[in-house]
Amino acid sequence: MGDVHELISKVMEQPGISTRVYRDEPILRTAAQMNNYLPEKCRRMRKLAFQGGTRSMTSAEIFYKQGKFMEDYEDDCPYRGTFFRYYPTYESMSDSQLRGYFTWRTQVRQGNVEQTELSFVYVYIYELLNGIGVADALDGYQKLLGFYEKYSKIDMQINRYVELWLRDYVIYYDLDPSLLSRSDDATFDESLSVLMDADVQEDDKLFDALCALSSYQLQRSRFYREQPEATREVLCAVFRALSAYYAKHRRYSLCEAYFGRRFTTPYTMFYSAIFYPQSMSADRTYAVGALTSFTCENGRWSCTRVWGKRGKNTELGAMTRAVDAIMRETFLFPYSLKTNSVPKYLQKIIQDCIDSLRRAQNERAVREVRINLSKLQEIRDAAEITREKLIVDEPEEQEPPPEALPEPSENAAGLDDDERAVLSALLCGESAQTALSGTGKLLSVVAESINEKCFDLFDDTVIAFDGDTPYLIEDYEEELRGLLS
Repeated sequence: MGDVHELISKVMEQPGISTRVYRDEPILRTAAQMNNYLPEKCRRMRKLAFQGGTRSMTSAEIFYKQGKFMEDYEDDCPYRGTFFRYYPTYESMSDSQLRGYFTWRTQVRQGNVEQTELSFVYVYIYELLNGIGVADALDGYQKLLGFYEKYSKIDMQINRYVELWLRDYVIYYDLDPSLLSRSDDATFDESLSVLMDADVQEDDKLFDALCALSSYQLQRSRFYREQPEATREVLCAVFRALSAYYAKHRRYSLCEAYFGRRFTTPYTMFYSAIFYPQSMSADRTYAVGALTSFTCENGRWSCTRVWGKRGKNTELGAMTRAVDAIMRETFLFPYSLKTNSVPKYLQKIIQDCIDSLRRAQNERAVREVRINLSKLQEIRDAAEITREKLIVDEPEEQEPPPEALPEPSENAAGLDDDERAVLSALLCGESAQTALSGTGKLLSVVAESINEKCFDLFDDTVIAFDGDTPYLIEDYEEELRGLLS
C-alpha cells in the first residue's frame, strides 16, 4: 500500500498535473437554452396523448388525463408572448407556452391573480370544471367563483360563459340549491311566476314584479314620484285587464306573448367548455327556479324553462311607459311624456282603468264629506240669490233623435287595395306576404294599418301575429268577409 501512495505522489508532482479537487456542480444553461428546456414531467405529460392504445381519445379526455397528471405541478418560467386558441388545451400550447401557463397558474393558486392571455384563463377554468386541482365539488365551486369575481374585474369577456358554467357546476355536481337562490334564472322565474298569477296577487307584489321585468324604469318617473299609489293601482289593473284580453282574443297568453313559452329541450352541460365526464350522472331532477328545472335520464340532460325573452322586457316596458304617459295626460301633469305608437285597444284599456280609479277616488271623497249644519241656512240663502240671477226664459231644446249606425258598406273601414288583398288572403288561408308581392310594402305595416282602420268598427284589433306570421282573430272573420263582399 505504501508503494501505491509513493507512486501517486510522484505522479502528482509531474508538471501539468492540477491539484484541484472536483465536486458535483450544476449544469449552467443560457437563457435561450432555458426557454427551450422542457422539464421531465411535462415531457411525460405530452406522451399521455398517445397512450390511448387502439382506442382514439377525444380532446376532452386527453385534456382531463393530462390535467390530473399535472394537478400539483408548479413552474417558474414566465411566458412573454401571445397565445390564442378557440377551445385551448395543453396540446395546443408550445413548450414555452405550456411552462408559461403553469407559471401563471402557480401564482393564481398562491392568491396572485394577474392579467394574462385569455386562452390561459379558459384552460384554468376548464381545469376547475373538470375537478382538477380541487379537494371536492364544493371546493371547486368556491375556487371557480372566487377566481371569477377577481378576474372579471380585469377582463369582463369571461362573464358571458362563466356565469352560465357556475350554474351548470352546481347542478351537475348536485350542490346545495341555495348557491343558486339569487341567480338570474331564479330571480327571473320568481317575477314571471307572479305575473302568470296576476289575478290572485296583491298589488304591491305584482307591481314589484312588473318593475323587475320592465325595460321602462317607472320608479324614476316624475309622475310616479308624485302619484305612487295611483300609478301602482292603475299599472296593476292594466296588466290584469290586458291579460284577460289576451286570454279571450289571442292564441297565447300575455306572458307567453311577451316572454315566450315553457317547454323542455335537450341540454348540454358546460356548453362551449372542454369538459370530460368521468362517470355517468345519476338520474335526477334539479329545480333552479319556480319555472326552470334540469333533468338527467340515462346520462342525458334536458332543461324545462321559459324559452324566449328573459330579463328586462321591451314590450312590457312599452306598456308601462304608455300607462305613465296617459296618466300624465289625464291628470293634467305639467310634464308630458311622448310614446311610440300605442295600439288603440291598449289605449282603451289604460283609459278605462284610469277612469275606474278616478271614480273610486271621487266616491271615497264623497263618503268623507262632513256637513256643518249651522251653515245650512247661509247656503240656502246664497243658492236662492244665485238661482234668481240664472233664470232666463229660453225655448226648451229638444234632444235630437239618435243617429242610426250605418250598415257596413263595401269599404266601410276605408281599406285600400293592398289592405283588402291581405285580408282576403288571410280569410282564404293563403299567404299574406304573397298578396303584397311587388308592392314594396312591409306586411307588419299593412297589418297595423288594417287594425287601425278597423278599430272603430270592431273596437279591437282584427289581425294578430304568431311570431312573424299574421292570423285573423276568429271572432271577427264573418264580419270581415262582409267588408270584402
